[in-house]
Amino acid sequence: MLIAFLLILSGALIGAGLSILLRDIAKGRRSAFLLSGEARGKPLPDIEITIAQGGAGVGELPIPTAVAVGMPEPHSAKGEPAHTSRPPLEQQWIAIEPAIEAAVKRINSLLAPQRLSIGAADAAAWSYKNRSYGTYRRLLQDCESIAWLRLELSAEGRLNADLKAHSDARAGINASLGEMADGLDATRVGKLLLNCLRPLRSSLARQAGRAHASGSERGGQDVDGVIGSALKATNGALLQAGAQIVPLAPAAWEAAPRQHRLTLRVEVNGNDVAHMHIERLGHAMEVAVGVHDASLVALGRRRSLPVEGMTVHALAELIAGCAWPAIARFKQVRGSA
Repeated sequence: MLIAFLLILSGALIGAGLSILLRDIAKGRRSAFLLSGEARGKPLPDIEITIAQGGAGVGELPIPTAVAVGMPEPHSAKGEPAHTSRPPLEQQWIAIEPAIEAAVKRINSLLAPQRLSIGAADAAAWSYKNRSYGTYRRLLQDCESIAWLRLELSAEGRLNADLKAHSDARAGINASLGEMADGLDATRVGKLLLNCLRPLRSSLARQAGRAHASGSERGGQDVDGVIGSALKATNGALLQAGAQIVPLAPAAWEAAPRQHRLTLRVEVNGNDVAHMHIERLGHAMEVAVGVHDASLVALGRRRSLPVEGMTVHALAELIAGCAWPAIARFKQVRGSA
């Protein structure tokens, strides 16, 4: 009896399972039918497959553009995309480097008399603050670095030169100028550098002028000392002949001290036999002697000596040589009388 019950229960369960399976199969057929109908009503879009010629190799990915990676395209002032044909700043810099080097070489030859020079360039690098690319150079005075010179190419296509002193005491030489890089050559770069260095060169010229004026005054004092020493040496040599050369009163340089003109009297045994002028004329020292008697004009002398390298001994010989004819003539006349 139990076995019969179990067989009946098993048959019922198998029948229920088969009915569920048949129902799911019927439902799947209806869904497939609906999907195929929709596909027939809406055709799929055409897909075009292209192969780039000469581009990336097999397995390589193309380089993404600015738009592909989400970066904004450059725009003009009107908001429209800006299309520029300029190469990268690094390439532009390499193109103008020969002109810069040639200009620096020329400028250094011009700066040599002022003991200035522009040093060698360091490695080119970006200036993120100015969005520019360029190099630094030292500005040297007597081989001492006094300022930085930055030469850089901006994104706008300008070559900028910025000079900045190391110390605030020299802030007056700071300068900043620019020049369009299109068609730039050594001449234009040289003008840019000279204009940038103009405040410094003007300052050095003023200093040189003041030093020259001070040196001229010191030079005048040196000449005074040479003349004084030469007169002492001359009078020591003439003492044996009873002669001497003494300044006329007032014993000083006449109205214009820079002319270095001194008037003296040539005496023999207390007698005034001639007058002497010692005068500086440009780069020469002139000694002139004139006698009082017109008939003895041939005894007069006028000689000169370069100031540069003038020594006390050389000037003393010149003074004595100009004075001696008048002295000798006077002694000869008095001796025969």
